[in-house]
Amino acid sequence: MKKIILLIILIIPSYYIYSQEIKPGVPPNDSLFKPGRLKADQVVLLRSKCYSIIKNYKFQKLTPNTKNGEIEILDTLTFANPDKKVIFQRCLQWIAINFGSLVYSDLESGKIIANGLTDLPHFAEFRDGISGTVIASTNTSTSYTMILTLKDNKIKYTITNIFYTFKNYSETTDEISFPISSIYPLTDKNPEQWVRYISALNASVDKFYFQLKKSLVGYVADTENDYKF
Repeated sequence: MKKIILLIILIIPSYYIYSQEIKPGVPPNDSLFKPGRLKADQVVLLRSKCYSIIKNYKFQKLTPNTKNGEIEILDTLTFANPDKKVIFQRCLQWIAINFGSLVYSDLESGKIIANGLTDLPHFAEFRDGISGTVIASTNTSTSYTMILTLKDNKIKYTITNIFYTFKNYSETTDEISFPISSIYPLTDKNPEQWVRYISALNASVDKFYFQLKKSLVGYVADTENDYKF
């Protein structure tokens, strides 16, 4: 039996459950690409399906900033008990544990800014000199800025300045860097990069809207339990 090389499906993954104080977001549809070597007709099918996604699908949670053109991830986090000062202190603690790169903090204005760097796991289409085209898993170094704006018992959560450093493999390995605004909104240009771009955008939403935010919410909300000893 021939090994199935390519599978592209739209799924709704089982993401994270938020506390009752946080309004749950609707997880974005995801594209699952099965790694493997592709024949010429499979490459055509792959790009056809990617083109359909580009034409018909808007990535949830990616918000264009009309003032500066940045693509951002935004949400408002509400807490039942802690006041602004407690939330502020817990956010600084969380950043010290998870970031180590605090840029700015001021309690009076309720503003915290930190820079982050992460490796996003996703998929990409690569040229293989022997067998043609290969779909393979990869990790892309991604920098970003997190801005937390505090007011009363709320946090305005903003991820901005998302910047990818993609690796290209051929006879040698080189890197190319550009902001998320260079690939979103998606266009029908550069079809050989569609797998990379679509899966990287999905990975960005997963990381910044679900995983990172869940971690912050959990740490702030756990204030009382943290001091029970």
